[in-house]
Amino acid sequence: MKNKFKQTYTTIKAGDLIITEQPFAFVLSSKENGIRCDNCLQRVKVLKCSGCQFVHYCGRVCQKDAWNDHKWECANLKRVSPKIIPDAARMLAKIINRMKRSDGSTYKAFYSPTSFRMWKDLMSHYTDLKADKKRMDHFTSLCVVLFEFLKDISLPNTVDLMGLYGRMVINSFTILDMDMNSIGTGIYLASSIIDHSCNPNAVATFDGKTINIRAIKDMPCLDWKQIRISYIDLMKTPYERQMELLENYYFLCFCDRCMDENHLKYVHAAKCLNSECDNPVNITWKENCVLVKKPERKREPISSQNGDSEERHTNGTKDFDHTNGIEKTGVSCEECGKNFTDKQVELFVETMESSELHLRNMKETSVAYVEICKYCLEKQEGILHPLNVLYSQTLDNAFDALIQVQLWEQACIYAEKLIPCFRFYYGKYHPLLGLLHMKYGKILLYKMNLEGALNQFKLAEKIIKIAYGERHPLYREHLLPYIDQSMIESP
Repeated sequence: MKNKFKQTYTTIKAGDLIITEQPFAFVLSSKENGIRCDNCLQRVKVLKCSGCQFVHYCGRVCQKDAWNDHKWECANLKRVSPKIIPDAARMLAKIINRMKRSDGSTYKAFYSPTSFRMWKDLMSHYTDLKADKKRMDHFTSLCVVLFEFLKDISLPNTVDLMGLYGRMVINSFTILDMDMNSIGTGIYLASSIIDHSCNPNAVATFDGKTINIRAIKDMPCLDWKQIRISYIDLMKTPYERQMELLENYYFLCFCDRCMDENHLKYVHAAKCLNSECDNPVNITWKENCVLVKKPERKREPISSQNGDSEERHTNGTKDFDHTNGIEKTGVSCEECGKNFTDKQVELFVETMESSELHLRNMKETSVAYVEICKYCLEKQEGILHPLNVLYSQTLDNAFDALIQVQLWEQACIYAEKLIPCFRFYYGKYHPLLGLLHMKYGKILLYKMNLEGALNQFKLAEKIIKIAYGERHPLYREHLLPYIDQSMIESP
């Protein structure tokens, strides 16, 4: 299927489909193996490939469609069985095969009638990779696997292989299901032209392996140099986002959202002691707590040929801690003037430290424990500002954990508090906000709160129509039936 794209001279409205594209190469996550079709990525009843006994398909149509890509892989998977090839190695092997045996070096992915991207147009970041020990160790381990796996293809030399690896890891998209869970990885050449912003004007969603880039803000015209999506999760401090981007993509983000000082006031804020005041109160809670790196122009003296001294401006960065200059004593709200006692400041510091520790432990175990989340939220209530990032992250973990154990009453309470957090960190048309409204609506529908459920589904509809489009299965096959059910059952 050829790429479909919006003409560059047209006005862009929120919800417009900018481009839809099939992957240059993709791989289903091994954790989804046997659950989803390896070709269309749908979660349905699947059958094993009779050759390799590893890949699964939902039927003959998908098996036939995938055969050109799978036939070389089938024999190799069978030969190394029962070893499981890591996802990254399998993806790199698919890229090598396409470059060697197919149209990989000549394939053009169009994003306008005359503009396209090819594999060679992707940046390899060779120098950055050489200096990145973690990535180099990963590359070395993949090479060992590839030498064993690809017996029928002569591998490129180390420099060229590293170039393929660099293009793969820097330009890969995480393929997401309708619940925004990772189910695979894909390379989308045309879509890779889009840069990052923490305040994006477009969003990437998926229908199986097809990527859809949709505008979430109105624009006067389609200028590809101005289109931005988010590469990372946005519910973090600007500094945490910057460090994640630097580690994974080798650049620092200085977008307007990262530089927004009003936004910075909330991310580590305490709640004002005045119950009538919503103003964030910033308190120093740990040393060297950097909230954002800001660009800085440095002046360096240089000597000219005639011996005179001149100045040269160079770009650098400086750390910005929004709490610098605020002491742990004498803290007060700038809005209403309410003073914090030393004991109240100590309680805030202790709560922040405890919250950070518990969130780190839950992240390392990939499990959000209900009791731990409830304990943290009880400590945070009335101490951390309702938009504090640690409070928001704890609420997010708690809501998901409560759904898993079907504690609906508490989940409803947390959903109400979580919605403003999602809107603050993700923006009003982010898919995650739409899914949150939808999940909340499903709980209310189950509890027979039909009016509340319909309200949440309507809020979800506004977002999902823009982020996913009216033809997406999430809208047609999931959300609309819930709306209809809520309306039919309403008295």
